[in-house]
Amino acid sequence: MNDFYGVFIISCIAVLAPLLVRLPALALMPVVALELMLGVLVGPSVIGLVTSDETIKFLGELGLVFLFFQAGFEFKQNEIGLAPLRLGALAWLASFGLAIVFVGALYFAGLVRAPLLVALVLPTTAFGILIPVLRQSGDLDSDFGHYVLGSAAMGELAPLILASIALAQEKHHIHQTILSILFLAIAVGTIFFLTTMRSERLSEKIVNWLGDSEILPVRVSLLILLGFVALANSFGVETVVGAYTAGMAVAMLVRGTKAEVLEDRLTTIGSGFFIPLFFVASGVAFDLPALVTSPASLARFALFSLVLLVIRLAPLNLYKKALAERDLPALALLSSTTLPLVVAITYLGVRSSQMAPENATALVGAAIVTVTVYPALAFWLRTNPERTHPDGAIFAVSRSVADWFSAMASRFLTLMPESLNLKK
Repeated sequence: MNDFYGVFIISCIAVLAPLLVRLPALALMPVVALELMLGVLVGPSVIGLVTSDETIKFLGELGLVFLFFQAGFEFKQNEIGLAPLRLGALAWLASFGLAIVFVGALYFAGLVRAPLLVALVLPTTAFGILIPVLRQSGDLDSDFGHYVLGSAAMGELAPLILASIALAQEKHHIHQTILSILFLAIAVGTIFFLTTMRSERLSEKIVNWLGDSEILPVRVSLLILLGFVALANSFGVETVVGAYTAGMAVAMLVRGTKAEVLEDRLTTIGSGFFIPLFFVASGVAFDLPALVTSPASLARFALFSLVLLVIRLAPLNLYKKALAERDLPALALLSSTTLPLVVAITYLGVRSSQMAPENATALVGAAIVTVTVYPALAFWLRTNPERTHPDGAIFAVSRSVADWFSAMASRFLTLMPESLNLKK
């Protein structure tokens, strides 16, 4: 009965959060941010209505898997464009290089035990989170949205691949490294095979075979998801890698065909139930007292929150020829928005004793800040100054911080060497 009670509370939050963002004072806040904050509120850190027991942890992991599955089948290279993806890759490499320098200094100071894992966490971007955020703001199909998604795709896919290899290396098992590379080879081979096999004729055969059933295609997609997740788990690879691969595999089968409507059904299932589970469960599991009662943890939290943004500010000059200058600070803020990979990598790092718990808590806390604050600031920065906004505390704070951040970003860009500019 207690398990059902916890799931009921989480379901209440999943319904309440979309209603709260309709309030004028919360209109700029992403739904996932409210789900997180309400999860912290009902969790052991505040009210204690829900505890992070095995059931809630499993549901949260299931939501995480579906989040990456959805991100996989919503990754549309042709719609994003080669230029945004190319710039996104260059920007991520620049941010990753800065993260290595920063974490290297922490490592030699004895503050981190797994420098490569922390360096991979810092430049991550939540592609799966930014899709509904951009859809909510109306920027999903704009040029700005494409460059944000290009940065996000590289900021999620590259760390996702490298983290699997890094975790295998940290275990000092050569055979695990080989298994991780083998699984990645299978994943890439599967995607390439499906790309070459896809045709309208094959799509018609699939549709005819499935018949008029609206249930069977969904079940087949979930079977593909669970199959890749189980295969990844058997290879010792993180389940989110298998989920992302499954999403891309399903997309290859249906995109551009009559079966493309399946994506809408899967998005409804994921965003309607599974994905809110992850965000609420993440809030419930977050140890707020451990963060706020320890000066060392607070210092790490403040430092990581700053670094998450600074390393994304560094490559902004790459976009000066592609986007308007007023869009660059918003791009940096949205590119800094992260959470799923931070939670996944820090969880695995602590479980394997490779990452210190205080660093994991500080990193997750900083990631929560990026989800709850950065998108709202980005929306504010891109808003037409003549547009009338509702009054409210969040808007007042957002305006003050956004003005400061815009001025800081402008000064930062003037200091960047012109050699970092890249033509569109």
